[in-house]
Amino acid sequence: MRETTTAPGLRLRTRRLVTEALADTALELFDASGFDQVTVADIVKAAGISQRSFFRYFSNKEDVVFGDRIPSPEDVREELCRHLDGRSAWDALRATFVVAAEQMDGDAGRWKRATRVICQTPALRARYLEKHLAWTGALVPEIATRTDTGGPVAELKAQTMVNTALACFDVALERWAVDGADRIGEDQGGEGRGGEDRSLAVLVGEVFGFVRFPREPSGT
Repeated sequence: MRETTTAPGLRLRTRRLVTEALADTALELFDASGFDQVTVADIVKAAGISQRSFFRYFSNKEDVVFGDRIPSPEDVREELCRHLDGRSAWDALRATFVVAAEQMDGDAGRWKRATRVICQTPALRARYLEKHLAWTGALVPEIATRTDTGGPVAELKAQTMVNTALACFDVALERWAVDGADRIGEDQGGEGRGGEDRSLAVLVGEVFGFVRFPREPSGT
């Protein structure tokens, strides 16, 4: 009984480890040579596996870059709702994206490589922007209900806030991704040698601080 109950968990952990190792190999190649220049054949050769094995883990090269890294609209909306009580709408958005940044800081090496690859590849950038649109659709209604105006004006104000928040996050993310990019052996904690790099969470907080919206009543 013990073997049958633990085996599935062991298989899942093993699959996860193999997936991460394969993704790391691919991301290093994409980052060094360019996404469009690297083929699946290049990836499997570097990883020492067959193409058939590659497609057990990923449907295509894009899935290697995105995987399940980017939160779903529902996850982002739930995080926003956690911060709305007692905060203005803008401060709640800031807190939401700082939490996302803190999670990314915990796996900085992979996130930095993935971000650089996305930014340098138009097709990947377009897919990333599609995810932004999905986030916008999830966040705008929550912000609109907490503005001091109603009707179309509330929705317009909410759209402005959410899209500005996403732009702030992207500015911080792209800056963070290139910090220390020329160093060998980026560590997974987000700091280069001597602690020179700022965390993404710090950068997000700073960039959001550059923007000022008229104060809204705090959430209730």
